[in-house]
Amino acid sequence: RTSLAKKWGSPVWFNQYYAKTAESYELNVWSHALGGGRINYHPLYPYEGDQYGDLLVRSKVMQAEARVRLLNLISNSPVDCPVAVVFGHACAMNWAGPAYDDVGLILTDRLWREGFYADLIPSSEIGDPVLRINDERFIQYGPQPYSVVVLYHPEYEPPATAEFFREAAKGRTTLFYVGQWTQDFNAQSFDGKAALPAAMKKMPDVATCGDQIVAKLRELGVKSHSPATWTTQWNRQLATAAPDQRGHLRLLDGTQIMLSGKEHVEGDPIRAEFDIGGHKVFMDAVGVAAVRLDSNGDLEAFAAGGLKRLSAPGLTIELLERADIAYWHENGRPRGVYQGRQKNIPASLKMFCKNWRYLFVPFPTP
Repeated sequence: RTSLAKKWGSPVWFNQYYAKTAESYELNVWSHALGGGRINYHPLYPYEGDQYGDLLVRSKVMQAEARVRLLNLISNSPVDCPVAVVFGHACAMNWAGPAYDDVGLILTDRLWREGFYADLIPSSEIGDPVLRINDERFIQYGPQPYSVVVLYHPEYEPPATAEFFREAAKGRTTLFYVGQWTQDFNAQSFDGKAALPAAMKKMPDVATCGDQIVAKLRELGVKSHSPATWTTQWNRQLATAAPDQRGHLRLLDGTQIMLSGKEHVEGDPIRAEFDIGGHKVFMDAVGVAAVRLDSNGDLEAFAAGGLKRLSAPGLTIELLERADIAYWHENGRPRGVYQGRQKNIPASLKMFCKNWRYLFVPFPTP
């Protein structure tokens, strides 16, 4: 999902989600957001007598969604995934091959559980301009540059795949590969080991590869997100790692985000302390706390559910009553959204921004 969003230039991915109970939506609204995504709400299914999703609007999930949507206002950037696993598309689709239906989820799950989010990309994207070597000599997919890239089960790949990685080996992305490569796409004999660059390390198995990637990222000083400690059932056969309902993540534009909806669907109390390039930011909020500073260390944008207090370089906000707030700059001018059940914008907010829009927070229906 994360790589698809980057392929198509979207800051988030959407899952048209449906389940039998409202509780499942309540868990996934936070888990999706911590993975850089959102729910596209489908009524409960299969469920008799709830054709229009009445049970969803009776729950508190829409209150949670109202807070999560604040993130959409302050950033147009996807989640930062420092690793890409480029899986052999032909190998994964060949039922007579060595790794049918294996696209590398075991490896990506291992990385997500360590907090190093990984994009999963089919090798058939090689040759498309969206997968390229950027000016800084990193492999990049859409807006995402990678510290580490793994070629996963390259059996049946065309020689162009090896050419891409030979060029990439001249750059700054660390390269690994897993699996044999003895035939090309036309099932002709091919020495993949000789064709790939010497700097691209062959891993004996997935476990070793995962260990080596994590060690390399830590050596490079790459910061992790919260570990993906939850497991979600994707279909009857397949379960995969997913973020929990509480944690932190980072977007490509530098936005730092803390989310929590583990104890209360609409959001848990958060006392968030951010250290961004030596600049301290504190938020007393509920459910959502997110901030981005500019290159000078000044406040560029923030979003907070149930904000009570914010302290940032050059700015302190104290509210008598908690409110959901989003603040950002558009064409160099500050803009804000005030979200609550009363339309009166607090004077303390008007002092630093004149342009506020009011959004209503929905109640659960009777």
